[in-house]
Amino acid sequence: MTLRARALSAVLFAILTAGGAQAQTALTGDINASSDAEHFDALRLRSGGLFDYESPFHYMGIAAQTTRYAQSGWSRDAPAILVLWRNQDRNTLAGTIAEAGVVRIAGRTRLIGDATWSLRPSPRTGIELLAAGDLVETQHALDRATAYTFAGVSAERQLTPRLTAIGLAGYQRFSDGNERVHLRGRLIWMLIPKQGLSAQLRWRQYDTSQIDVGGAYFNPGRYREWQAGLAMRKRSGGWLWSGTVAAGREQIDHNFRQTTLLAEVRTEGTLCKDTRLVLHASYNRAAGFATADGYWYRVVGMTVIVPF
Repeated sequence: MTLRARALSAVLFAILTAGGAQAQTALTGDINASSDAEHFDALRLRSGGLFDYESPFHYMGIAAQTTRYAQSGWSRDAPAILVLWRNQDRNTLAGTIAEAGVVRIAGRTRLIGDATWSLRPSPRTGIELLAAGDLVETQHALDRATAYTFAGVSAERQLTPRLTAIGLAGYQRFSDGNERVHLRGRLIWMLIPKQGLSAQLRWRQYDTSQIDVGGAYFNPGRYREWQAGLAMRKRSGGWLWSGTVAAGREQIDHNFRQTTLLAEVRTEGTLCKDTRLVLHASYNRAAGFATADGYWYRVVGMTVIVPF
């Protein structure tokens, strides 16, 4: 364990010891692994403590994490520390879920985080405000400590008992000065409501202000993608299961076109003594932060929360 990691662990222990006498606490751990068509691998390990813990939907806490990036003999480590906060309604997910902190990469410190504030003004309408920041995960971008921030607003409306429309508008800025404007939309038609099975049509696009980023990451001037697929969300045996399979087409700079594919699955539930477990996996064949032609990436992960 490095000196920095030991210091973060000491801070975490001190905070948990101070708060544990007054409120229920929990330990949390997370492992997330990803790889892509260019043999770029990332492994993120996170551990932390939650205090003022009432449920998986209500807590605050702190966590230390490290991410190991590797590709063809090259590697980088990115240690980070984050503050965690969640206060949501279990049934509607209205409320706030957020994490924010700092990460160290290539001799520089960057702000990172992810936050969503959800509001349900009526049973058929939902509004979300979103903010995020992270590193751009390619070899060249990490060597330059390139990061981005994103802010957006999303609106959801149930048009009929079976048809729901969702729209999102967002703005993304990179630390190298590049900017993107994002638009996304989704139509959801409930095929079998009792089984949580729906047909979905998804569309997204963004336009880039700065074309030349020195080859640090995939950066078309204009990107478009649409997908059609099936999704399921169902509770069974005390566990919540969800999954999506979809296919579509993407268009890059008005000329390059290729097929895109998406498959993802997620489950979460409670084990013995209120231990919470979340498992997820996904495969996405679409342009990301790397070369577009035939590019794909996959992710697997697990999160566990153990109250005590």
